[in-house]
Amino acid sequence: MKNLRIFLLIISGLALCNLLMAADEFIVSQKGKTCSIIIKEQSKEKWGKYGEELGKWLKEISGQEFKVYSHAGDVRNIVGAIILGTAEDFPEKAQAENLSTLGIEGFIVKNEKNQLWILANSELGLEHGVYSLLESIGCRWYFPDPVWHVIPKKQGIKVSINLREKPSFAWRNIWYEFGPRTPKLKEDYENWLKYNKQLGFFRVFAGHSYAGYIPKKEFEKNPELFSFVGGERKPTQICISNPDVQSRVVEGVLNVFKKYPDRLMASVEPNDGGGFCECENCKKLGTVSDQVFYLANLVAKKLQKEFPGKYVGLLAYHLHSEPPSFRLEPNVHVEVTTGFRGGTRLTLEQQAEAFRKLGASVGVYDYFSVYLWDWDLPGAAKAGRYYFLAEFIKRMNKLGLTSYTAESCCNWGPNGLGYWLAAKLMWNADLDTNTLVEDFFENCFKKAKPYVRRIYERWAKAEKHTPRTLKLALMDLEEAYKVEKDPVVQARLDRIAMYLHWLVLKMDYEKTARQNPKNEEIISSAKDLIIFSRRIMDTGLIHVYPMLYTKKTFEERLFPSLMKIETFDKTQVETWKKENTDIPQTEEVRQLFAEDLKKFAEIPAVEISGRKFTGKLVPITEKYPELLKKFKDLPRSPLYLESGIYYFAAKKGEQLSLTYKPYPGHTIDCHWKLMDFEEKLISEGDVKAEKGLEAAINIVIPENGTYIFDPGTTYWKAAEITFDVRPLLVWAARADEPGKPRKIAFRQWFPRGEPLFFFVPKGTKHFVIGFPFIGRTYTKVEIKDKDGKTIYFSDKIMSGDQISIVVPEGCDRQVWSIALTSLRDTVELYDIPPFLARHPAELLVPEDAEK
Repeated sequence: MKNLRIFLLIISGLALCNLLMAADEFIVSQKGKTCSIIIKEQSKEKWGKYGEELGKWLKEISGQEFKVYSHAGDVRNIVGAIILGTAEDFPEKAQAENLSTLGIEGFIVKNEKNQLWILANSELGLEHGVYSLLESIGCRWYFPDPVWHVIPKKQGIKVSINLREKPSFAWRNIWYEFGPRTPKLKEDYENWLKYNKQLGFFRVFAGHSYAGYIPKKEFEKNPELFSFVGGERKPTQICISNPDVQSRVVEGVLNVFKKYPDRLMASVEPNDGGGFCECENCKKLGTVSDQVFYLANLVAKKLQKEFPGKYVGLLAYHLHSEPPSFRLEPNVHVEVTTGFRGGTRLTLEQQAEAFRKLGASVGVYDYFSVYLWDWDLPGAAKAGRYYFLAEFIKRMNKLGLTSYTAESCCNWGPNGLGYWLAAKLMWNADLDTNTLVEDFFENCFKKAKPYVRRIYERWAKAEKHTPRTLKLALMDLEEAYKVEKDPVVQARLDRIAMYLHWLVLKMDYEKTARQNPKNEEIISSAKDLIIFSRRIMDTGLIHVYPMLYTKKTFEERLFPSLMKIETFDKTQVETWKKENTDIPQTEEVRQLFAEDLKKFAEIPAVEISGRKFTGKLVPITEKYPELLKKFKDLPRSPLYLESGIYYFAAKKGEQLSLTYKPYPGHTIDCHWKLMDFEEKLISEGDVKAEKGLEAAINIVIPENGTYIFDPGTTYWKAAEITFDVRPLLVWAARADEPGKPRKIAFRQWFPRGEPLFFFVPKGTKHFVIGFPFIGRTYTKVEIKDKDGKTIYFSDKIMSGDQISIVVPEGCDRQVWSIALTSLRDTVELYDIPPFLARHPAELLVPEDAEK
């Protein structure tokens, strides 16, 4: 860095004047000329790196050099310069701009007269300002992998900008479970955090910590320090009422700040799991929450005396989710968790407000992706459902929360757009979600935008990962390759192709393992999956570390069939992991993509439109009586439910006697519920009988209408409920829609090919039937149209499959049938009314079925 005075002697005023802005523009660069970057002389050692960083990116954009200079005097008369510094460097300017109102991380980026200012309240704010300016020019860092960076190329850079920003959350942390595990992943991730204004000044430490202060290895020597559970001491938690324990935790927390004086917070969160102390003194403290927060308060008081302004952090989690019965110290920071909330009946909003009223600082701990929950699959994680995620972040911001911590995975293939969107909204929750989504697709994919967007939107709707959805994604990607030839965009398409190929390999292995083939086939498909997974590790598309390098997950959850092969040499796995660690290059990716397309070519695949039927249910005998003539002599099919709910029509005052007829070998022991059409509980009760014997209940109907009956049947308690002849359905939609309460899935115990009937509304072009769970390797499925003609047949349907049905001309507005032969079959109907009946004349049809 050179002194600006020397610079002014060798550069003519005329040259500088050529860089002056128009009325409302600042010219950063034009052909052959660039502005200077000015830093206060007193701060050149501190802020010089940010000037260099800005210059580096501006050079990449324009292809021209940008010089960074220090200046000791008044900068007001310097023209054609970016002025970069903090309120300490330029107090008068900071006061004029009211900078102090923006908080520690606040900054302005503003062009005026002949200058552009990046002025902040702190080093962190200065860094944010640099990247905000670059974003305004068009730079994007969507995912950590540089393939997903968008850096515009233009010699002429003009800006008209007036940013005043501060974060919506003082702590913003999208962190990897298991961490980034290679040098490249680590560097890419840390850069992405910086570019996207993650982290923050209010750094939260609220992870499980008791074992850090009193290690479990001390249990044998000092059992009195640990929990008294079930009549004995156990090293699950600590004995909070023990004065020695309290002293040890206080000392441990104070030592954190002695060792790391810049730290703002230390955790006092319990160890994970339960096992809290039940000794008499601990019970006197109150509930588990009272115990945990009593210790937090005690430590917080001591901390405030020794280190004023420092915090203790912990979660409202699991058994200590409930707010305590006493006030909390103001230097206690609590992050309420979005999962593991069994200790409280409060909603998250109520919980956050309760902790705030008790005096605590409050944040949220969320779960964007947990490996053992979503397995890197598309649409399975909260981060993949990015519209839902965006709405949730905005809700949390409206609660006025201080921090947002998000447990996540290094799986940018299915979840990357959600992670980037979350980072933007954590910084500014007022940003428009649709605008951000459009920004991603437009900048990343150009002409290929509509095709790639279809892939991501399917995932955002959390459609289940099946051969159908994988085929549709491959078809969309094929179109994307055709329309966009820009090699930079195609490199991103290649990344998507790699992820889709990984899904193909994963699906191949799992199906092979379930089909019980020869051992060599299992070994071969496992080898292909393991080698390719390791090869794409550095792309960050999937979270390879927990998949391949955590022993229990690998052996017991992912590859149990492989590990059970007695003749398999398990040392081969380590060889496979090291066989090839190179990221696949373009030619290989395109070849693999072509093979994947060919493999799925014969699989029918139609879209799910997401049509919902919410109207009143009307008996088909009233709405479409003409459709029933051909079925008048058809017997009713038996229906043994393992689980499910009935919809039926009834009249006021009816007394229904329902008999539970158990499947042979099963036992009646159920809790039943009767609800109205709005799911309001009317009555409930228990029904029991000895194994193999029938049982009965009586129900009184209060008003005319449609009712819902949950018989309470379950595993090995399957039964046929002998309703009389009346409009009667079983519900057969998706029971596990993300973001909604889980419903009771329709599951037959052992159907033997007896047909169940459903209605296909007028105008239906196609629909989808899913089979999320099957109790045997395969089930036989036959779909027939109104005339009994077989439209679809397969005896190889497996758990997780979906079938696409195209409706022949003239076969809509008709009654169809489905017959299954297997054990514990679960069925989901999409884009048609999700109801099945024992007989066509028992169907109820939604009023809005044909609107």
